[in-house]
Formats: sequence, C-alpha cells, structure tokens
Amino acid sequence: MKRTHVMIGLASLVGAALVAGSALAVPAVFSPTGHLNVRSGPGFQYGVVAQMPANTRFPVTGCIQDYSWCSVVVGNVTGWASAPYLVTDAGGKPTNLQVSGAQLGIPIVVPTPGAVVVATPPVGALVPTPALVEPILPAPEVLSYVTQQVVQPVLVDGEVMVGASLPAAVPVYPIPASPYVYSYVNGQRVVVEPAARRIVYVVR
Repeated sequence: MKRTHVMIGLASLVGAALVAGSALAVPAVFSPTGHLNVRSGPGFQYGVVAQMPANTRFPVTGCIQDYSWCSVVVGNVTGWASAPYLVTDAGGKPTNLQVSGAQLGIPIVVPTPGAVVVATPPVGALVPTPALVEPILPAPEVLSYVTQQVVQPVLVDGEVMVGASLPAAVPVYPIPASPYVYSYVNGQRVVVEPAARRIVYVVR
C-alpha cells in the first residue's frame, strides 16, 4: 500500500513538471515580409539594434500590454519588434502575434527604462508590402550621397522595409544623376522610387 502511494506521488510530480515545462516553452516568431528591424525599445522612434531575416524563426520572450510590440532574441541581441509584422505557428497554424499572443500565454513585460527618446508625432503610416520584395542595389555613389546628407528625420507608423510606401507627408529629396529620391524615416535612410514612393533600398 505504501509503495502504491509512492508511485502515485511520483506520477503527480512528473505530471506537474511536464505541465510546467510546456507553460515555460518559448514560442518562435518570424517575419514573412522581409528583413524586420529589431529596435532598442518598443517604438519606431528607437534605434535599430538587429534585423530578423525573412522567414527565420526567433524566440519571443514577452510583449507589452496591448501586444503591439514584443521582445525577441536575435543571436545575442534582445530587442523589440513590431508585433503586426510577426507571425507564429506555435498554436498549430500561422497567426499574427498581435492577435494570438494572449491566447498563447506570452507574458506581459514592462520595458526597462532607458535613455529618453524625444520623438515628434508620426506624420502618417507606411503602406506595408504585401509580400517579400527583393531590394534594388543602388550605385555606390548614390549610397555615398544619401549617407552624407544632413536632413531632418521623420517618424511614421510602420516598420521601414523594402516594398513599403511612404505616406504623402514624408519629405523626399532628389539624388543627383539618379532616377531615385531618398528620405530619412524612423532613424533610417531609405532610397525611394519617386512615382509610387516605394522604398527600394534601406541603407544599413
């Protein structure tokens, strides 16, 4: 009888450990639309600390209260990615992380206070690319010119990536002897196709 109680007790402990292990499992996320910026804080005004290559999975460790930004681990860097651009198949089928984060039990985390970031209100929202788009490689002299110019950065809602279109309120500037223009958006310089205002290259 005593042996039976011991076996039941061991089975209960093993079951509890399995439940705890599954609860502590870290879901993986990926970006299906391109190289997604990972930033130092939960907002487009924060600097870029890493990129998530398209369709490459990385662990997510938590999200802010409304699941609009989530903490991800890319290599040895932990930063913040915009959840509307993140997909997870942890629930058995691909879903947007902002939609499924609460159901998957991803914990709510509070960002660690850092340097104060002063940002003007967004002037509009980027129109995201519907699918993965390959960048166009501008000539070296174009990239050199774009990186040397001093222009005022503009904040917009949405992540900077190839294929996204700039809102009308974002200023663009000509590039000598080039069919492209450029802009400085969310802390990143971008080369833009002027007719559609579509980003064709992100200067990194």
